[in-house]
Amino acid sequence: MGSKESERLKRRGTYRASKMGYWVPTDMSLPDYLDTVKCHGAIPKMLDYLSENHRDLGDEGEEFKFHQSDGVCEKCSARTLNLPTTAELKAASKSGFDGETIQFSKFVAERFALKREPVTLTPTLHREFVYQSWIEAVHLDHIGANVDEPGIAAIEAQPKMEDGVMNLVLSFRAIDGSHRAALAYKEGRPFRVHVLTPVETLKSIFAIGTKKNPFFALEYSPEAERALELCGLPKELG
Repeated sequence: MGSKESERLKRRGTYRASKMGYWVPTDMSLPDYLDTVKCHGAIPKMLDYLSENHRDLGDEGEEFKFHQSDGVCEKCSARTLNLPTTAELKAASKSGFDGETIQFSKFVAERFALKREPVTLTPTLHREFVYQSWIEAVHLDHIGANVDEPGIAAIEAQPKMEDGVMNLVLSFRAIDGSHRAALAYKEGRPFRVHVLTPVETLKSIFAIGTKKNPFFALEYSPEAERALELCGLPKELG
């Protein structure tokens, strides 16, 4: 197959995805986008960069502004609904995906996290992990035996053309463990997380804004099949 035919098929796939209600990148095909995101450095180097080039927290004050729930713990109340683990989504706002809010599938993120040893966050990244999360004040008193369980962090990589050269813009995302991280920060303890690579991050996103993520993927298993069915993703794109 020639390069022109290959590119035509890539563009056709992207067009089909857009017509099915999927998010698609600007001026790139879906395969090219994924290939570009794969070109990242080692996780330790990316974490060093993110720690040194963190977002400005100056306008948000020195203290965390925890959500006040009038004595009723919304997080614990939600757990009494006994929703399936495949249904739990974690939102992250101000994303590089066209400025849209993204929703992570905790179920998928955990599958990737199991492959990685946890790392201890620097104080800067620990603070950022908490600041970008929804923290319920009353729930900090409900954290029990799993207080030291590592969280899950993601590295988002956005392709960006600069002076004719394709680069990756990196950002740090909190997926799981925000309350444990907040309690640890409050008590002056370090916090550990499993860190997802940019590609794992991409594949853990369920939705981008109001559109489904075309990169959402799981290795085949009965659990994965149920997750895809729950999310309503066509198998040829899931």
